[in-house]
Amino acid sequence: MSGSEIIIGSGVLGGSILPDRTGRRRVAVLSQEAALGIAGPLSDRLSATGLEAEVITLPDGEAAKTIDVARDTYLTLNRMGLTRHDSLVAVGGGSATDLGGFVAATYLRGIEAIYCPTTLLGAVDAAIGGKTGVNVGGKNLVGVFVDPSRIVIDLDVLVELPDDLRRQGMAEVLKAGLVGDPALVALLERDGLTADLEEVVRRAVAVKVAVVEEDFRETGKRAILNYGHTIGHAVEVSAGISHGEAVAIGMVAAGAVSTELTGFTGAERQRALIEKLGLPVGAPGDLDRSGLRQLVGLDKKRDATGIRMVLLEDVGQPVLRTVDDTIIDLALDAIAPGSA
Repeated sequence: MSGSEIIIGSGVLGGSILPDRTGRRRVAVLSQEAALGIAGPLSDRLSATGLEAEVITLPDGEAAKTIDVARDTYLTLNRMGLTRHDSLVAVGGGSATDLGGFVAATYLRGIEAIYCPTTLLGAVDAAIGGKTGVNVGGKNLVGVFVDPSRIVIDLDVLVELPDDLRRQGMAEVLKAGLVGDPALVALLERDGLTADLEEVVRRAVAVKVAVVEEDFRETGKRAILNYGHTIGHAVEVSAGISHGEAVAIGMVAAGAVSTELTGFTGAERQRALIEKLGLPVGAPGDLDRSGLRQLVGLDKKRDATGIRMVLLEDVGQPVLRTVDDTIIDLALDAIAPGSA
């Protein structure tokens, strides 16, 4: 991306993570509980260079992405005395970088942000592309488009992830392959969760960067990166499941709609690969369909003509179509319990 330097490698968090700039005196390090083992030593290293560094602990998961948490963080930055010359470092998964980026973009009308994603999902998706946001009524409905100055992806951190976090990240990796890199899909079909991590990360990041550079503010092509998200976000909010699991379910729904509207022949191939990666292919059985429809109606991809849904004509050939309530029902049928 033209606005961010992306560093991918082993042990890179142990080096200098801050871009060179004059006047920086203070650094706020935002982190959730699970990443404090990385954020704490990072803050100590920054302090050892003469900077005033402090760790700010955020709530876990999506609970970090609220207006109240943003407000509390602003007040802490006030107390620390951060100025426009200073920096904010967000360490953790997608929720940490989403909230950290939003706070950095709006505090003093904008201070420098550096992202250090510590989950696979964060590394290949949430940290890339300049989207920030908090949840207000629906997922990510309040936010801004703004690039961090640097994104630091340490493969040594990602390789140590527990299996559940690797699986969740693989949902976004698969999405990237389905919309932009058939060779990545083939790699996952061959090797599943054991696929070479560096190749997986570099390929998935490359897909997102290429799309974002063409359409930073999502006025056109960038929408293809939301494959699986129209239904997935609704399931995520309703069921309280992880983003990766929800996107996997959403891709099953989008595959069924693609079969109906574009003649896509790969829905079963996609479903089999999702199952191979250990991800769910159906929604929890106790979800309220009417509630799901309402959440789909709040989706950011709606426009004056209706809900825009990303579909596939083939692997690597995404299209954007406006769908009606009948098609939304078809999508929900595809992920209903017992639909396999």
